[in-house]
Amino acid sequence: MSTIVVTQKNGVACIGADTLSCLGSLRQRAQHVINKTKITRVGDTLIGLTGTSASLVVLNSYFANPERPRDFSSCEAIFETFRHAHAWLKAEYFMSAMPDKGEEYETTQFYGVAANPHGIFALYSYRSAQQFHKFWAAGSGRDFALGAMQAAYDQDLSAEEIARIGLGAAAEFDSATAAPFEIHSIPLLQAAPAAPPKPKKTSRSRK
Repeated sequence: MSTIVVTQKNGVACIGADTLSCLGSLRQRAQHVINKTKITRVGDTLIGLTGTSASLVVLNSYFANPERPRDFSSCEAIFETFRHAHAWLKAEYFMSAMPDKGEEYETTQFYGVAANPHGIFALYSYRSAQQFHKFWAAGSGRDFALGAMQAAYDQDLSAEEIARIGLGAAAEFDSATAAPFEIHSIPLLQAAPAAPPKPKKTSRSRK
């Protein structure tokens, strides 16, 4: 597994991931692996995926076609992006999408987080997403990262520093997470300033 975090603070969104790969009990640390990244860029969005490393390869291959829709600006847009992708992933990439007993929908085998100028998001296998105000994490070290970021968030720290603290806690306690960390920052779009109020018209009384 992995640990991937997203944070946002003071107009900056940040995504970070550890660089350890695990094959059962075999641990492949960053100094042994060239393609160790767990984060990829799709347009103005940085996406980090947990689970099998094949997911990142498939994601990159799918979005390499510029004609395929890609909109990660909101939870609704993310859903539509992956809804369109689902059939292609089954047909072209042989994705196993059979639901387990009791599941209502087929799953898309992506789970992780994303950061872009619009904010920070969690990505779920039912193609849904959640957007967060402060931070979130995914992967086997998620609980450790969330606790550390919660404790650190209100201190005088940047989004990148908070992400690094979360990843550090995960690496300390989770056997499938290890440094060095890969961290990227993205400026958030500023909300458009509100238009000044129009002066009220006053009626003049006639004498």
